[in-house]
Amino acid sequence: MSIQIFILGKLHDQDYHPYDIKKIINNGTEGLVRVTDGNLYYNFEALQKKDYIQKVNTIQNDNRPEKTNYTITEKGKEHLKEMIYKSFKNPEDVRSLFASLLFIQLVDVNKLIYSTLETIENLEKRIDYLQTNSYHPLPDYVDPDQHEMVDFMGAYTLDKKKVELKAFKQLLSLLEKHRS
Repeated sequence: MSIQIFILGKLHDQDYHPYDIKKIINNGTEGLVRVTDGNLYYNFEALQKKDYIQKVNTIQNDNRPEKTNYTITEKGKEHLKEMIYKSFKNPEDVRSLFASLLFIQLVDVNKLIYSTLETIENLEKRIDYLQTNSYHPLPDYVDPDQHEMVDFMGAYTLDKKKVELKAFKQLLSLLEKHRS
C-alpha cells in the first residue's frame, strides 16, 4: 500500500494528526499492513516539504505533547489524483492498488477502467505465452537434474498470473459499477 496515497486520501476527507492516520491504517487493515512511526513521520515530512500538506493547527493538552494536525493543499489534491492514476499504470499486482482503491471517488474512474483493461490484456498475453512456451528443452544454464524444479517454477508463475487475472477482472467489474 502506498502510504502517501493513503495519507493524502485521508487528509482529503478531514484534517488528521499523523498518529491518527497510523491508528486508521493499523486498525483498518486487520494486521495486513503495519506502519512504523519512523515511516509515517518521514512520509508526512516529505509531503509537507513538497507543499502537498500543511500544518493546520496545533493543540496543547495538559500533560501531553503538542498535537499538530495536517490538511491537504490544492497542490496535494492534484498530486493525489496523479498518484492514483499512476498506480493503475502497469501495476505489480492487485494488492499494489489497495490504497488507491479507497479513493477512486476522487478521480475519473473511466481512466482507471481503461488502465485495468490494458493490465488484463497484458496478463492474458503473458498467460498465453507461459502456456505455449514451456521450458523444454531446458536452457543451457539449467542443470538437467533440475528439470522438476524448473517445471515447478513455471507452474507457480502461471498459477499466480491466473489468480491476478481473475482479481483484475473482478476489479474491472467493481470499477464499472462506480463509473460516473
